[in-house]
Amino acid sequence: MSEGRVYFALDGDDFDPDEVTKFLGLQPTSICRKGSKISGKTPRSNSWQLSTENIVENYIDVFELSSKIIARLKPKKALILQAKEQFNISPRFEVVLSFSMDEEQPTPAIGFDVETVQFLGDIGAFIDIDTYML
Repeated sequence: MSEGRVYFALDGDDFDPDEVTKFLGLQPTSICRKGSKISGKTPRSNSWQLSTENIVENYIDVFELSSKIIARLKPKKALILQAKEQFNISPRFEVVLSFSMDEEQPTPAIGFDVETVQFLGDIGAFIDIDTYML
């Protein structure tokens, strides 16, 4: 079995995630506040996050998960660009995967369609892919 999720984050030092929620008119999946304790960790910055659910399956398709997030964000593109300037935040697109190195198990399909790459480029987001072995 593999686990995976994809999320979009807006990160910064001095912004209120609740204000970004109001500005975008989009409810985040989660927020992190600089200095708060989360699962024993202390975030170094504030973060507003929109995530897929964590998928646990034999096969994880990053193409599909990414498309789901982008479909929700595309109508907010102009607002995201305005929010970057107004709140001094940086967009990040994160892929988190945990999978087995067992040759009998399929590995995740990691890639992005043209629409996803275009959108992320247009808003100046960087892509981070974290992989973990089960």
